[in-house]
Amino acid sequence: MIQKISLRFIDKANMLSLDVVAGACAGLFFFGDMMGLSLPLFLYILLGMAVWTIYTFDHLLDAKKIPQKALSRRHRYHQKHFNKLSLITAFISILGIVLALKWLSWDGLLGAGLLLITLIMIVIIGLRFAYVKLAVFKEAAIALLYVCGIVLVPFWQQDFGFESWNWLFYAAGYFALAWFNLVFLSYMDAALDKAQGHHSIMTVLGKKRTRQLLWGLVAFSLMYMLILFIILPSFYHRYTLIWGMMILIHAISFMEHPSNISSARRRLELSFSLPILLILFE
Repeated sequence: MIQKISLRFIDKANMLSLDVVAGACAGLFFFGDMMGLSLPLFLYILLGMAVWTIYTFDHLLDAKKIPQKALSRRHRYHQKHFNKLSLITAFISILGIVLALKWLSWDGLLGAGLLLITLIMIVIIGLRFAYVKLAVFKEAAIALLYVCGIVLVPFWQQDFGFESWNWLFYAAGYFALAWFNLVFLSYMDAALDKAQGHHSIMTVLGKKRTRQLLWGLVAFSLMYMLILFIILPSFYHRYTLIWGMMILIHAISFMEHPSNISSARRRLELSFSLPILLILFE
């Protein structure tokens, strides 16, 4: 009974992108901890609100674009609850701006955050009207903006007397991870995307070249993990280990050829919450 309730909760959390929110906040903790920062709770709240708003807005746009009943469960859910989710998204957006104005000082972080969110919205909307072939850059662009989002606050608040810039190695690693995640999800959803008229790297490159890209990202990431263990001081090994675990979960899922796409998606999104394990090293 408890297991059934837990699975339903995890499924609903995935449907509402709450696991993505948890993963983004865990990523913020990952970089904040690496830079020796103790970030206040309100920064996690603002990031979570921003991430949820952006992802839900994107799903609502997809649901609105599909004239018939959507084939994917996520899009059907957003079609069914379109008005309710639209109102909640608008409310969270306004509340997020009000809280940001209240909690953040005009020292540049507020402006940088609003600028980044605006850029993300432009990319999300712009890609829907761009030339179809440009969809090949969609996943890479979103991955880059995702990493910028979770790194922005730690970067802005770090003590620049702290001379190490080793966190940049992990920013690059997180980009590879996020890109792999998005390309793999597009790979699994290819049939649905094609049937519903959505464009992605998979619909542009085709199955063979997308698989080659995924294998290339797996090989690069595994070699990169080994290099990080070798060249960085032992202090960073915990971060390499956590990032490596997330990569391995993605690589194994890819090599398994999952038949249950929903289950694979939940596993991949939950893996982004693994940085919470860093609390054990405190």
